[in-house]
Amino acid sequence: MPRYIEQDSTQTLREGLGEYYAHNPGLLDPAAMCDGAAELFRQHDAGHVVFGCDTSLRGETLIDTWTLFATTAGLRGYLEYFRQPQVNQIFQEAGWGRIALELVRCLPSVLRVMARSARMERKWPWRAWEAHLDRPLAEVRRDHGISVV
Repeated sequence: MPRYIEQDSTQTLREGLGEYYAHNPGLLDPAAMCDGAAELFRQHDAGHVVFGCDTSLRGETLIDTWTLFATTAGLRGYLEYFRQPQVNQIFQEAGWGRIALELVRCLPSVLRVMARSARMERKWPWRAWEAHLDRPLAEVRRDHGISVV
């Protein structure tokens, strides 16, 4: 299990992102995208690390829930991310039926994320996340009231 998923990880966000990319070599590379899409993917990837989500279908479902309820992105930022052709391609490859089934399977975890999001002291900054790159994940999570699911 990657260390960035641990609630009290002493890794910085920068180190956690390095581990995230090392554990997921097949991810789309933001460096190969236009600036707007690249920034959205970097924000999404940082969310994976801060909220301790892997890239399984369950992890993707949870990070989407965290993004909607626990970040400053809100619905508008979330929909902006989902307008990217790369995201739609990922959904097509995974299959809508499989995604729907996973959503049902992890509904208790989704509800847990929603409840934990409501208890957060402040939302995660979707656009200004890079200011936290050199802070330990445990500290970032403590300051925002984030409890990994």
